Amino acid sequence: MTGLFNTTFELSLRAMLLLTVAERKDMTLDRIAAYDFIAIYGSYFGLTENNLHGENDYSFSEFASRRELLNEALKGLVLDGLVRATHRKAGFCYEITEDGRAFCNKQSTEYAKAYRTMVSRTNQKFGNNSEIDLLTIISKKAEEALRR
Repeated sequence: MTGLFNTTFELSLRAMLLLTVAERKDMTLDRIAAYDFIAIYGSYFGLTENNLHGENDYSFSEFASRRELLNEALKGLVLDGLVRATHRKAGFCYEITEDGRAFCNKQSTEYAKAYRTMVSRTNQKFGNNSEIDLLTIISKKAEEALRR
């Protein structure tokens, strides 16, 4: 994955927006990755009519590689002081810092607005689900997509 899409830079921006909207104390790497994926491909999960990234035959195959890039993105954000990592019972959890929040407050593109809306919908619909539940839901949707 090269170019502008699915880079650590793009994932860094989305992770900060996601953490600003979700405002949860249990945002592990897996929960962030799942929320990000569901927010981007919301039509597969009954959140919207259109996916933020359009229709893509390979969308579900992106999940595993995107998770690894997200891990690198989060490390960079922590080092830059935009995100805080805290060790909790669930593992490392991530929260936006005041500097990160200030940066996100300046993001006013249509995409940023749409992404925030989708993260909010994702959190409302799936906020009570465990990480394992979220990953299972994504896996089931991937199986359904393969059958089509």
